Formats: sequence, structure tokens, C-alpha cells
Amino acid sequence: MPKGTPNGNSNGRTRGPYSTQACAICRAKKSKCDGVKPVCGSCGATGRDSQCSWGRDTDSWKTRTESHFEALRKRTESLQVYVNLLEGILANCVCQDVPSHLQFRPQEDRREQDARARGNYNTEGLNLDEEITHELIVPAPCLKFDDNLGGLLLHGITAPFRFGSKPPNEVSRFTEIVESENGYYVLLVDGADLFGCNQDIDWSRHLPREVAIERKEHDKILDLSFKFFTTFSLRIVPSLFLKDMYRALSVPRSQRPPRTPHYSPMLHNALLAVSLNFSDDVHLREPRNRQYFINLALDSLQSECRKPDLSLIHALAFLGTFYADVGDRILADLFFGMSSRVSMSLGLGADSSAWVRSGLITPDEMLARNRVYWTTFSLEVCWALYFGREFCGSHDQRTVPMPFVDEELDRIPWFHPPAAVSPQPCLLTRTFLESSALLLIAREIINTVIGLENSHDTAKVNERVTKIDLQLNNWKNELPLQLDITLANRTDSTPHRLMLHCEYWWCFIVLHRPFFNRHSRGQSIQHSDREIDHVKLCKRAADNILLLVETWASVYTLRYTPVTLLQVLFSAGTIYLLLALQATAGLRIAHGALQPAIEQAGHCIRYLHEMGRTWKCAARTGDILQILLHDKLGPIITRRLAHRGYRSR
Repeated sequence: MPKGTPNGNSNGRTRGPYSTQACAICRAKKSKCDGVKPVCGSCGATGRDSQCSWGRDTDSWKTRTESHFEALRKRTESLQVYVNLLEGILANCVCQDVPSHLQFRPQEDRREQDARARGNYNTEGLNLDEEITHELIVPAPCLKFDDNLGGLLLHGITAPFRFGSKPPNEVSRFTEIVESENGYYVLLVDGADLFGCNQDIDWSRHLPREVAIERKEHDKILDLSFKFFTTFSLRIVPSLFLKDMYRALSVPRSQRPPRTPHYSPMLHNALLAVSLNFSDDVHLREPRNRQYFINLALDSLQSECRKPDLSLIHALAFLGTFYADVGDRILADLFFGMSSRVSMSLGLGADSSAWVRSGLITPDEMLARNRVYWTTFSLEVCWALYFGREFCGSHDQRTVPMPFVDEELDRIPWFHPPAAVSPQPCLLTRTFLESSALLLIAREIINTVIGLENSHDTAKVNERVTKIDLQLNNWKNELPLQLDITLANRTDSTPHRLMLHCEYWWCFIVLHRPFFNRHSRGQSIQHSDREIDHVKLCKRAADNILLLVETWASVYTLRYTPVTLLQVLFSAGTIYLLLALQATAGLRIAHGALQPAIEQAGHCIRYLHEMGRTWKCAARTGDILQILLHDKLGPIITRRLAHRGYRSR
């Protein structure tokens, strides 16, 4: 160190202050940080005030990806829409020269509002000819209250039924409240709180007498179904089902039970016909015994349709699931189609906010209608993906708000004692919201993939695939942290969280599998000088699906899964078959890729057969994949190996 300077610096300048910790930005850039909090001098000078952070786990300094900027663009567009809405409201204001005061233009009379909500337009001041003309040419609101059916029905602007409807009473007719407003049917399962439980309730009133089943077995089956099956697409909200079940079964047999939107005898039997698959009693799982429950559900069909409610939509969908599981495609399609069509008839895709404002239905009823709409939409998307057909669901979903996140319901603990998973908030409605958003993208995938055969505009197809791929990445980047799955929390994930991520990777396979062989033929999709490697994306998706299913098998066993998981697992198996074929297609055999692909396909077959202990259709799907592997793929690989001088093992 040179002499003559206190710090050894020959130019006489003193050393700056020493910082014990650098901010995340400076640490990533490996630049000097003065340690000033909350914003260091370096970040302040470069305009990074909002990114300057001091935690060790922050990722705000990471390089921004194309997905990030696309998400920002979408956010900007949504904010612009909101600005336009506010400007439209402001345009209807008359600004007075009074500080902090806006006086709206005179609003129409409340009676006129109510009349409009019911479809009765104000024709005061019109002569008879004008009044009739006005009624015939002005589109009336789609939703009408039908006194005979006791609920809202949807009629289009060309339907004659939209005229002359009788105004309903100013009360809600969707539910009738009975004395036990806070009563619930308590499931008699291990760890249940039986304080105040009515153990004498007539729980089997509507069930078939031909099948002997005890209450504890009945309740155990419902509990497993609520935890592992109906949570997917929120086909049943357990708390609402059990509450309405208690209300309906607390009424003496001599009295008519109240109409309840979340429980009916038909729904009870249809749900059990499917959920009995979870029973350990082989006798109860037999299709001929479950058919008794189906028969009772069908016996209720006509009476349910006379006074339809939301429970009818769910019941019809469960009938479709039953017939799909036993291999009857036509009946399965029939009942799923009926479920979707009833949801359209009840107007679940139409805006019912005017009826809430008029006091004719409650906000909770509107939210329930919206939720059932998205359930029906989700099931229809999965059904279309499963059979590879066009989406046949209802109306334009842009008129229906996305599913409501019920924080109180989401705090209800999810706990399955046999699994080594600690109790945690169920997050049912938040998971359902994200699943619905994902399946909106899946619907676009269906339209794109089905249209490939008739599309000759390669550039347009490429652009569409790239756009959907970006939407999938944005969905994943914006997923709430409590729903994400990481290496640290994977074995603690609830089944519906695992299924959510399986759906995500399934979408990638459906989107990119049609282009699997294009990479080797020089037909890869190009976008912004970036090539999409379809093979790589499909393999990554299949590997992630297999990892999630392995986790499910080790934590919960594959005896308890939603039936849709078989579709996801089969798609992963097809990718491994394609990878095995690709490994033998070149001049040299890629043994490092061939053997793992065949082994992974074997794992998919084994997992499908394990699921087959519950779902018959999973066993059949596993057989199909096995035939593809051994009877079709096997001989091709053997010939290729022999042609290149290799002996097959």
C-alpha cells in the first residue's frame, strides 16, 4: 500500500461506506450497492425504484420474458376497457359548479326499471298500433320467469314465448327456507364432529331398497367422492349439497319437501351410481347393483323436468359419467347433451343481474347459476377433448362473469387422514376459477386442432398455435402462489391442485401433438425468429404429467381419482409411443431415447390399469395403449432394429 495516504489510495480519495447487504438488483448485476433502503442509490439513479428489493427470495430482478410482456399488454388492454366504461358513465353526468359533486341525470322511475327487468317495456304515450309495433320489434330481455316451472327460462328474441309473460311476485322462488336453516347432514366418517348431529335422519329415503348399504358406508363413499372426484370442475359443493340434503330429508314423508337447488332425489341417486366405484365392497361396485340407483334417478327425470333446478343439470351430467364409465358412448353423449341443453334452457349463460336488482332472486342464487354454468362449460370442454370432437356447449361465455372466489368456503380444511398430508385450506373455488380460465384456452385448442384438416393457410395456423401457446404460458405465470406446485410442496398438494396442473400439461399435448413430426420435416412453426420445438414441448408435458400422477399414486393411491385423469394419462402415453418411433426413425438407433420412452409408456399403462380398479373406462384405455405399444409399435421397432443389425431385447 502506498504511503502518505490514510487508506492507501494514491489519489487521496477516501473509501466509500461499506454495505453489509446488496439489493437483489445489484447482487444480480454484481455491481456495487450503497445499501440505502428502501431504494439504493444505484436503483434510484437507473429508475428501478419499484424493483429494488432486499429479500433473498425475490425474483423481481429476473430477465423479463415474452410471456411477461404479453401479460402486461393484456393488463393494459383490460385497463383501457375499464377506462372506456368509466368515461361512458361520466358522459351521462351533468357536472355542476359545486366542488367534489357530480349530479347524475335523472334516472328512470323504479317501476320502469322493474318493468324492463321483467321484459315489459314502457309504452306510455303510444297509440295502440305503435304499442303493438314496439312490442314486436324491440328485443326483450332473454330471461323470463315461468310460473309453471317456477324458475327463470331463456327465450331468444324470435321466440313467441317472450310475449305476454305474467309478472312474477316480488319474492325469490328458487328456494324455500325451512326451520333448520343452519342444519347440515353430517357425514359419519372418522374424525367427524357429531355434536348436534341428527343420527336418526331418514338418509336412505330415496335410495333403492334392492341394494343393502349402511349409513357409514354411504357417508364414506360421499366423503371420498367430495374429496377426489366432484372437486374437479366443482360438480358438487359439499357444504351446499349437505345443507340442502338435510333440509329435504328433515321433512316428514307425509309432507312435500322444499325445492332445493343443490340436492334432489335424482341427484342423490345419480351421484351414488358413479361414486360407489370408490367403495371397497365389490358387491356395491358391480354395475348391475349401481344400475338400481340409475333406475331410480331415471324414474325422477320427468318430475324433475317439470320443476327444473340446478340439481337437475348436475344429475344429468352424472348419468352421462356413469354410462361413459360402463362403455355406452351413445347414452353418455345423450345425458351430457341433456345437461348442457337444460343449462341453456334455464338461462345460465344469460346475465341475471337485473333480476337481482329487482329483488326477484338473491345474489347467492345468481352466483350459484354462474358457477353451474362454468361447471357445465368445463365438462363439455373435457368431453370434446376426450372424443376429439367440436365443442357443443352453450352460448357465448363472455356474458357470464368468471366463477366467484368464496374466501369463506376456501378456508374450509381439506384433510384425508390415510394420507400423510396435513390439513390445509381447500381453496376449492379459487382452483375452480383457474381451471375455468384454463379450459377457456382449451376450447380455443379444440377449434384449432379440429380445423387443421381443412386449413390450407399455414401462416394463419402457425400464428394461432403460437398465440395459444403464449396464453398457456401466461396462465401459468399468473397462477396464484397457493395453487402452484413446486418440488417442495408437491407431496402436500390436494387432488384438485394436482388435477389443475395435469390439465395444464394436457393442453400442451393436445395443442402440439398434431405437429410432432413437423420438426424433422422442416415445417416447424416460426414466430419472431423463434422456432417452436413441438417434440420438446410434448415430451416436457408428458414428463410433468407422469410426475404428477406418480405423486398422486404415492400420496393418495390411484383408487381415488377423477375419471378425467385417464384422458390426461393416455395423452402422455401417446407421446412416449411417438418418442419411441422417433428414436428408431433415423439412420442410427437412439437407444438412449428408445428404452426410456418404452418404459415411460409402460408406466402409463400400469397407472391406467391401477385406475381401472375404480373406473372401468380407465382399464379399457390402458388396454388400448398396451395394444398400441405391443401389437403396433413393437413390430415396427423390431423390424427397424433388425434392418440396422440390432437384436431386439
